[in-house]
Amino acid sequence: MSRAKVVAVGLLALALAAAAACSPATGEPAAYQVSVDLFSGRENPETALSASVAERIYGELSGRATDFQDAADPATPLGFRGFVVTPRTGAHPVLRVTRDAVYTIRDGVHRKLADPAGAYYRTILDDIRSRLPQDVIDALA
Repeated sequence: MSRAKVVAVGLLALALAAAAACSPATGEPAAYQVSVDLFSGRENPETALSASVAERIYGELSGRATDFQDAADPATPLGFRGFVVTPRTGAHPVLRVTRDAVYTIRDGVHRKLADPAGAYYRTILDDIRSRLPQDVIDALA
């Protein structure tokens, strides 16, 4: 095989491995998708959030519903703006999880729960860390 073909096959294998790492093992769309809202001018990395982790987070947040406050759309500075968790179905709201807060977003309405210890942020990062490129992990550290 020529050197160019070896390189092309290698690149294809890397692309397929990356796609598999970011997809659920079943081949079906993930029940919960996470976008790492980090880059401007470059596509943000996306991966699946484990259903068990997502359900635990949504269960805890449901139990804390009275702790949420109405909020404006979160600020969008340069750099990391949060994990955006999008459920495949409408059963749960979209979440934006920053290092110190959780925002629920449903029908354009934002509600905020302060999380100064970053528990939800760390839970998500721990779940998706192995499926993210190293440069993204470095930016989140």
